[in-house]
Amino acid sequence: MTSRILSVAVAAAVMGGALSVTPVKAETEILFNRFVPAKHPFNVGMFIPWAKDVERVTNGSVKVKFTEKSLAPPPKQWNMVSKGIADAAMLANNFESGRLKLPNIAQIPFGASSAEKRGLAMWRTHVKYLAKANEYKGMKLLGQWTVSAANILADKPITKMSDLKNYKIWAINGIPNKMMKNMGAVVVSVPGVKMFNVVSKGIVKGSVTSEYTLMVFKLMPYIKHITTIPGGFQSNNFSFLFSLKKWNGLSAAEKKAITSISGDTIAVNAGKRVDFLDTKARGLAKKKGIKYHTASPEFVADFRKNAQFAVDDFLKVAASKGVDGKAALDFFKSQF
Repeated sequence: MTSRILSVAVAAAVMGGALSVTPVKAETEILFNRFVPAKHPFNVGMFIPWAKDVERVTNGSVKVKFTEKSLAPPPKQWNMVSKGIADAAMLANNFESGRLKLPNIAQIPFGASSAEKRGLAMWRTHVKYLAKANEYKGMKLLGQWTVSAANILADKPITKMSDLKNYKIWAINGIPNKMMKNMGAVVVSVPGVKMFNVVSKGIVKGSVTSEYTLMVFKLMPYIKHITTIPGGFQSNNFSFLFSLKKWNGLSAAEKKAITSISGDTIAVNAGKRVDFLDTKARGLAKKKGIKYHTASPEFVADFRKNAQFAVDDFLKVAASKGVDGKAALDFFKSQF
């Protein structure tokens, strides 16, 4: 009996050893670099829902982990992801202006005021026309989105171009910076997350940005007047970067599942949250006595003249990359 028990035990041990070497697919963790505040609309409206969707659609085989603090400054997100320091990140496209030219379609003035509509139009135009230029070579692009169209937030009424002469104002680098300089302003460009610093310290007297920043970046105490324009002055835009190496390591089923909750969904989720906060900020601003001004036809005409370079440059760059810029621009506008 003792010999039989021993034989059974040995057999069980052998079987257990055989089972222990059977390959089991490990759970994949995506490290998402997050540098915006916890209550930022991108984090609340898109990053967190996307992370939950990834786990849901992959049945838990892929999970997203957010960094506790940024692993690189905002301008270095592409470099950080390409080096594998993080697997995913948001990029403000103006920080890669030497590489990414065609996303500037979203910064052309007089488009959609809504972040949701403009962002969705941007992504769909990329898929249909702009992707062929392969500007995201070496990176997996999961989506693009925009904030709502910018207005002029200032400490005084800005109702004509002469009001901007030598006026110190914040604008993001690239097209917005150049547009404001063309109109005579003295422009300071730092990352959006540092906007509060330059406004609160009086380094600038106003900002060319969306109304939601009144709350998110705590600008409300420093702004007395807001000038709006139909379709907006411009719209800062962003890319959802994903490590190509990490992407290639996923299964075909995982790739398909993650793609299904990216793209359009990223643009819509980020945009809806920004639009919601814009509406909320507008209500609070009016209650606090901030004065709203609608740009006059004369001001719009002056602005259009000084911003025409954005259209001309886009068409020129598109042609150099083998893209039908006019068709892309017409399609972009048709999506509003």
